[in-house]
Amino acid sequence: MIESTLDISEARKQFNSLDERLESEPVIVVTRYNKAAFAVVNVEYLQALLETMEVLSDPQAYDMLQKSIRDIQEGKLHDHDDVARELG
Repeated sequence: MIESTLDISEARKQFNSLDERLESEPVIVVTRYNKAAFAVVNVEYLQALLETMEVLSDPQAYDMLQKSIRDIQEGKLHDHDDVARELG
């Protein structure tokens, strides 16, 4: 992930256009006295992170994810047409 850094005084100046920057830079770290103070995060990126954390913290969901990854690696895939033929 590419992370952008912005001094707090510059962040104040750019506040009204930060949402546009967040489309291409999902995380902007705002610094104060050359130290990271806080981050501005694209809300869709944040939601994806939270969903990922939720899946990874749920043992059953994590096991299902691991099984799906193994199935993909082993070529055990079924596309929409395959499923439609089988059900039809």
